[in-house]
Amino acid sequence: MGQSAELKSLEQLRSTIGFLLGLSQFFAKGGEELAQTLDPLSHAISSFAETHELNHLLVDGQNIARFTKYDFSEFESMKYEFNRLFVGPASSKAPPYESVYFSPDRLVMQEQTLAVRKMYNREQLASSGQGHEPDDFIGTELEFMAYLLSRAMRAMQHDKLAQSSYYFDLYEEFCNKHTRLWWKLFAQAINQATTHPVFLAVSRALLSVNQLNFKL
Repeated sequence: MGQSAELKSLEQLRSTIGFLLGLSQFFAKGGEELAQTLDPLSHAISSFAETHELNHLLVDGQNIARFTKYDFSEFESMKYEFNRLFVGPASSKAPPYESVYFSPDRLVMQEQTLAVRKMYNREQLASSGQGHEPDDFIGTELEFMAYLLSRAMRAMQHDKLAQSSYYFDLYEEFCNKHTRLWWKLFAQAINQATTHPVFLAVSRALLSVNQLNFKL
């Protein structure tokens, strides 16, 4: 890999890690914290879009940034929409759990949850929400993906190519076995249930990051 290509890859990795963490916080902190999570998410989307030359996502980053400037009533409206889509109290329109999309009865804590947990365990990791949040919660999956790319980037910076390849391979394995199987269904559920620009932008962002391949 030439120096300019390597520098570009590192820049793309940094922006992708920030993007994944921004999305993770958006889902993990919930509707109550949108006033705190939307601004960093808009910056993360813009940076990701620029380094990967995804012009359509630049518009989404700008749209989300517009909503960080609204008043209390608008944030209350977004909080309601967040809960309606992802939380409840009625049946959520787009449950943020992998198992739901493969269970005939749309149940959580199914075999996908355990399979995701096993992949975390391979890195001696455990979900911080274990016991009250299923391991296949999208916020946790996003955080795990950011962790894998962070380890790969650190190895690249120290010329440990075998180690970086290991983490890139693990990232690809996780995406192929999990996120690439259900995020499209999740995004479709969001698109069918809302017309709000912020949540539509998030669904497009998920699909964009799911198409990336960072193997050396």
